[in-house]
Amino acid sequence: MPTWTIISPCEKDYDHPMRMNVFRIMKTVYCMSDPSNEPSAVDEGKHIATLGYAVLQEKPGSPDLPSVVMDFRLCTQSVAQFVVTTSPMQYVDMARNICILIPPCKLTVSAMADIDEFVFMRSISFRGLNNPVEECDLARRIWQQVQAKRYHRRLLQQEVIGDIIDFACYETRSPRCSICDSNLIYCNGCQVASCESDNCPGSSEPPLARCGRHQKEVLCLPCFEERGCTAELEKCPECKSSCCTRDISSCNGHPIDIQLIPGLPGSKSVLPKLIVAYAKSARVHSPKRGCCMECELPGWRSCNSTLCWSKTICPECASGGVACLCQEVWACDLCAEHSPGVVIRCPRCDRPFCRSCSYIDECQDCHRAHLCYDCAEEESDVDDGVMMELPKFVASCGSCQAKVCDRCVSHSAFSCAGCSQRLCPSCRTSLCDDCKQWSGSDDEESGTGGDTGADLEV
Repeated sequence: MPTWTIISPCEKDYDHPMRMNVFRIMKTVYCMSDPSNEPSAVDEGKHIATLGYAVLQEKPGSPDLPSVVMDFRLCTQSVAQFVVTTSPMQYVDMARNICILIPPCKLTVSAMADIDEFVFMRSISFRGLNNPVEECDLARRIWQQVQAKRYHRRLLQQEVIGDIIDFACYETRSPRCSICDSNLIYCNGCQVASCESDNCPGSSEPPLARCGRHQKEVLCLPCFEERGCTAELEKCPECKSSCCTRDISSCNGHPIDIQLIPGLPGSKSVLPKLIVAYAKSARVHSPKRGCCMECELPGWRSCNSTLCWSKTICPECASGGVACLCQEVWACDLCAEHSPGVVIRCPRCDRPFCRSCSYIDECQDCHRAHLCYDCAEEESDVDDGVMMELPKFVASCGSCQAKVCDRCVSHSAFSCAGCSQRLCPSCRTSLCDDCKQWSGSDDEESGTGGDTGADLEV
């Protein structure tokens, strides 16, 4: 008997089109006979469900399908707990050896009808696939053909648009709209079809939620509601449009009582401690949803540090953030204080700068900062203790001109492949400015491109 595993925590989910229908039947059966193990979600990870069918006799053409068979069991069990058939709609409780009719309701009848039709169409494809990826891909294509025919049939039943239907689409299960000839789109869950054109009358039969940025992410309303918080799509609270869940901004909540072991001035050892401190800290609130990437919510910010505790930060948590003088860089209070190189503060006036400000120099290796240009003009008024701690720049990157202090110049560094001039980590794959100029001149004369590269200099 051909059988496919549809739901299992032991196997990867490849989005079989019958997954939600099988889950609905399984949920009904467990609710009736084993409510303590009734699954709450399709990906709960406690159950195994298989779908198969038996053929009475082999003959040319379409086979007779006496019954579709579904087996349900807990993942801790080795044999089926319930065996379900669709004709008639009933199941056998294997432990008690009794047969129980499934009460007909709209949800179960619809799910059973879909499963019957799918299995019939799959059986006449005469293809046996052992690879679950290929099997699910074939299953989706078969079910999309069924849904395309259903879409054209729904349009034919609408008297208002019946005169403009292309009947050839109905006969061939065409993947194009029979009204406007646009492509059909399919729900990622049940594969129900609709027209992709918002201006076509068929686009509302049925209404599908579709991400504006990722056109392949589509869900119908029943699948959207059934998946709940696990749905791949959600509505932006600002513009009310559908978008991928991963594209909705979220604030993770400001960490509480961050306690770091201070490193020496210019030490990088604080970075792993910072990451660990963020991960272990309690938060002022649980994750708070923001808006989609096309919208902006007042007061929401993004920290310039790649190590920040949240990609986006809500107004409540952003209140202590720091912006540099040129307003190009903003950092949360914790990253501005502890993440090296995000905010550069003048040792004398303590004003915040960034690397784009071009108003202060810091060592690109240890991140010790010199006086800002305003304070440098008043160097005679600076305390001797402050002057003693200022970095002395003795080298710079041959490409971006980032400074290196006397303490760090002996550290390992990258070098230009052309002349061995020092390069900073950000420019390690480039030539220095002089070699770029010479390389460009040579390329123009020879009409060929020059190679670039970098070596590690110790």
